Amino acid sequence: MSLNLLQKIVDRYFAIVPRDKPSLEMVKTARLIAHRGAHNNAQGIIENTRAAFDLAKELGCWGIEFDVHATADKVLVVNHDPTLKRLWGHDRAIANLNFSELRDLAPDVPTLDEVIAAYGGRMHLLIELKEPFYDEDALVKSLQGLSPGEHYHLLTLNSTIFSSLSKFPKNALLLVAVHNNVDQFCDASLNENYGGVLGHYLMIGNKALNRLNSAGKIIGVGMVDSKYSLYRELNRGINWLFTNRASEINSYLHQF
Repeated sequence: MSLNLLQKIVDRYFAIVPRDKPSLEMVKTARLIAHRGAHNNAQGIIENTRAAFDLAKELGCWGIEFDVHATADKVLVVNHDPTLKRLWGHDRAIANLNFSELRDLAPDVPTLDEVIAAYGGRMHLLIELKEPFYDEDALVKSLQGLSPGEHYHLLTLNSTIFSSLSKFPKNALLLVAVHNNVDQFCDASLNENYGGVLGHYLMIGNKALNRLNSAGKIIGVGMVDSKYSLYRELNRGINWLFTNRASEINSYLHQF
């Protein structure tokens, strides 16, 4: 069974298991983060585009999560995959394209600078650095008008990327754990004084939660895509909530 299929089964289970309503005080602390923006591909709102980010802003999301790659001429662009094939129909690697070539092929792929100009300081930016990443100077230049930790955090699934960074405060760096490295990333966050750990809600168990809370670290979970998964995480004291269903989860938050 693939991990994606297993995750869908788990999500469906947690979507139907009733949970107590969280307190209004806890709901008020919720930080709803639109994963790749408030996308809905079926409605033509493509992930990681200005349309998806505009909708997240309209919905009042606290933050947007998005992914960054560098082109061959070191322009940082926002796209999840390393190629343009899945979303844009071109089997071309971003790393092998100059920016002008990429813009001709996929004009709706924004640059990091364009995203920062439109949303920086208006929504919190959760910027996932996709590997390989060797462009810290370009990243520093793009983010120079924003305050790390206050306006944005950097994310990665590969801790070696953070080890290579020297120009960003460690408390602005968040590790994204997968199914088999939650303990390892908790250790790294505590030992290296990173900002915290993000991961699937089922993987961030009470042990990890207690360790990170005791150290004052950020804890975020995803994907919170149903009412009862929202209630569960708020009742656990987790308020950094990543979702692929920003409109739906936002409506639940406004029912209190």
